[in-house]
Amino acid sequence: MNRNLRIFLLVIIAASIMLAIALYVPNSLPVNSDFSAIYNTDLALVNGVPIYDLPAVEAIAVKASGLPPEKFFLARFPYPPWYALSTFYLGLLPAQAAGTLWFELNLVMLFLSVWFLTDRWHPRLRLIAFPLALFFLPVLGALSVGQYDFPVLLGASVLIYSLRKENMALTTVGAVLLTFKPHIGALILLSVLVYLIASWSSFGRRAMRSILIAGGFLFIIGFVADPAWPISYPSMLLNYQGEGNVASCSECASLPVWLSRWFFDGSPAKAALIAAGLLIVLIGMFFVRRNVSLKSPALLILSTLLITLLVSPYLYNYDFILLLVPFAVLANSGNVVQKIIVVICYLVPTFAIAIYGRDGNISLIVATILIASLLYLRANSKVDDPALAS
Repeated sequence: MNRNLRIFLLVIIAASIMLAIALYVPNSLPVNSDFSAIYNTDLALVNGVPIYDLPAVEAIAVKASGLPPEKFFLARFPYPPWYALSTFYLGLLPAQAAGTLWFELNLVMLFLSVWFLTDRWHPRLRLIAFPLALFFLPVLGALSVGQYDFPVLLGASVLIYSLRKENMALTTVGAVLLTFKPHIGALILLSVLVYLIASWSSFGRRAMRSILIAGGFLFIIGFVADPAWPISYPSMLLNYQGEGNVASCSECASLPVWLSRWFFDGSPAKAALIAAGLLIVLIGMFFVRRNVSLKSPALLILSTLLITLLVSPYLYNYDFILLLVPFAVLANSGNVVQKIIVVICYLVPTFAIAIYGRDGNISLIVATILIASLLYLRANSKVDDPALAS
């Protein structure tokens, strides 16, 4: 039995076990939180309703929920159509079973991310990394509400692995996964494309061609989910940005929003201006030395990931699960002082949020600034560090 066949059989067995657990093991996972957005979208998809036709989606969702229309709230699904297409099977299941299966899928993506990030680690340390990743509090929060960050986490982890190995198939998969949540994955994807173009090696050309083909395929299959998606999706996003806490960003945990609240009127407009200024400053700091991106794709990915976490205004605390990527890289390759700082940045937000709730979100921003500072020092002192170089 060859390796590919063994992997295929293992996937089939694992999927069967996960489905059986979802259908037959009782649990109390919440299905009326963030998860409901993807579930109602998948319900519409399997019933042939365009997923961005919100009145039609709401009609299907109200009927499935059994609630009176006046008591039903339709959570928006502000993500590209291929995200819903990749999870259409959730719409074929009862809500509780679908929520359980989505929890399991997110757990699998989390552990796959750890597997890719800990490649070449000592086996014992690698084993410890799995529970450590799980008990980072933003991860537990994202799992509990059924959030949508895990494909981006997996995509970034896969790319750090695949670019080092020059694996074209995994590079394409990683790039595609970054598109699932564009506002946190787009800058990372852009940096990868710039790296491939700048290097323009045989691998770079093949990977770039493969990514462009995959992008064309995603664009085409989007019409299956919504025949007018190039128009209806942007329109839905524009309307979504004007709703409730999205417009005020009242629950955001980002640096621009905090700075806007401290020094100005706290408006999203001021936060956007601060974000633009931070983006210019950070790109200048990290990429003033052009050879960094050419010699170390891992450093490039980590830099753009941390810049995203520092400049994106619309971030919630669960979006900081992306910190697991620099945690893993720096914990494995740093000196003793750097490893201690990484441990502190892992532990403090977990305790701060557990004790102070949303008021503890500022600890995530501080942790990101510290990790970004460590990475900046590494970029300027150890450009050829084998742990970060290709």
